[in-house]
Amino acid sequence: MNPPDGAASWTTTAGGDGVVVAGGVEIPLRNVWLLLLYASELYQSGPEAFDGMEDYPEKLPELLAELLAASTEDRLRRPLTPSFARTSRDLSRVRGGIDTLRTESHQLLSRGLVACRFDELTVDTPRNRMIRTALESVAPLCSEEELSRRCRAQSQRLASLGVGLLNRRAGERDANVRLTRNDAQDRSILLAAKLALELALPSGYMTPGHGRGDLSERQFRHLFERAIGGFYTAHGTARGWTVQRGRKVDWKASETTLGLAAVLPHMMTDVWIDDVPGGHRLIIDTKFTSALSSGRFAKETLRSGHLYQLYAYVRAQESSDPLGASAGGLLLYPAVGTSLAESFVTAGHRLGAATVDLSLSSVEVRDQLIAAVKPYLG
Repeated sequence: MNPPDGAASWTTTAGGDGVVVAGGVEIPLRNVWLLLLYASELYQSGPEAFDGMEDYPEKLPELLAELLAASTEDRLRRPLTPSFARTSRDLSRVRGGIDTLRTESHQLLSRGLVACRFDELTVDTPRNRMIRTALESVAPLCSEEELSRRCRAQSQRLASLGVGLLNRRAGERDANVRLTRNDAQDRSILLAAKLALELALPSGYMTPGHGRGDLSERQFRHLFERAIGGFYTAHGTARGWTVQRGRKVDWKASETTLGLAAVLPHMMTDVWIDDVPGGHRLIIDTKFTSALSSGRFAKETLRSGHLYQLYAYVRAQESSDPLGASAGGLLLYPAVGTSLAESFVTAGHRLGAATVDLSLSSVEVRDQLIAAVKPYLG
């Protein structure tokens, strides 16, 4: 799979029948939704409602819509819990702090007003806005008209109570929503809302009236990396795996010069899997490019730079603990219409490269991800 130079172009329809055109090749939209599902906290938390859903990712919008609509209906049977929000308003008497600049620049005192900033109880909270925006975003993706109407109806009920929408044009999504241990009751609905907002990105519903959207190369690469980490986190839980993302590897440097710390790059792994019961470790590095490149004499070979980087990762952590001595390394590439799964052993470490063909069915994509790590984790 060749990476796009700038952005990935998306052609979409409700129900997941669209495709993404990236680097001149087409990827089914349902598999983009599959990657979003794998990358989501909702999938990794393992709710029973998602059993088997990865086999039918084209039905993901309907499942999220049902969950959001039903949860909102249940929640609105009692008053919404308000919270304090920072508010600015021109008032006839002082409340909270005075915004001197606005008061003077707008000559409010001549009209008997003063600009104030204060905390006010409101139901127009970030989490309520996120749920309402998710209802609006997932409604056009539903192939079931009745379910789409339910989502819009619940959104209007929230609107009538004073709940606004996230400013998605400005990139506002869920930055102000933080889940704590006290949010167990709302956790599923908030994670479903977060995933619903992400589903709408490649479908061109980021802003009203737009039927197309795009993801840049950086966004798609980040999605693929998150999806791989999320899949193995969920898949390895029952097997006793510990999965970490973005783990640093120490250079084990000694006798360093004074200025080295300022210029030495970090070694940061994408996915780090420890199979303590089985006595195995695997370091996965995801790449958004083709697995092979033209070598000497017109031969296609594995990319040497990628292999050297992976080799440095596994050798640098050798003395960290008992699992480090025989840790494996895997380069994992997205692909369309091609298949690769090769490995070898060097200096006691199995290194290899594999592709995930995103043009196949979601079941086959999942099977490829499972098969890719078997030579390293048993």
